[in-house]
Amino acid sequence: MKNIFTSSNILIILATVLLTGAIIYLTPLKHKNIIEPAIDDILPTEFYELYKQNPDDYIFIDVRSVNAYNDIHAADSINMPLHTLFDQRKNLPKNGKTIVLICTGGRASGVGYSYLEHFGFLNLRRIEGGISAWDAVDLPVIVN
Repeated sequence: MKNIFTSSNILIILATVLLTGAIIYLTPLKHKNIIEPAIDDILPTEFYELYKQNPDDYIFIDVRSVNAYNDIHAADSINMPLHTLFDQRKNLPKNGKTIVLICTGGRASGVGYSYLEHFGFLNLRRIEGGISAWDAVDLPVIVN
């Protein structure tokens, strides 16, 4: 019987194992349904301080319904209801500005975040706790 474990065969096997490991390691796992992508949350007070310094660096989007937005919304936010993101994503920048999403408590803006991320937006943040947290720390709101 011939010995298949020659030094050249061992090197080939080792190289194959290392290459396979490298490919697995370097493949973005969030796109393989192995791990859940993380959402980049920011506290309302932290965002507001950054926003006041450079408002042109941000697009501040409230993803709630028009009625909810009209009742109360964070000052300087624009209303872009969640169901409109399919069309509106074509008008949003994928770089140069940070898109910050807010909703009532964080769920809807999380959906919007994941949706936009799916379409290649990497410039996203979400207000932790939504408008509820924003209002609780007395940041400026518009109430109708």
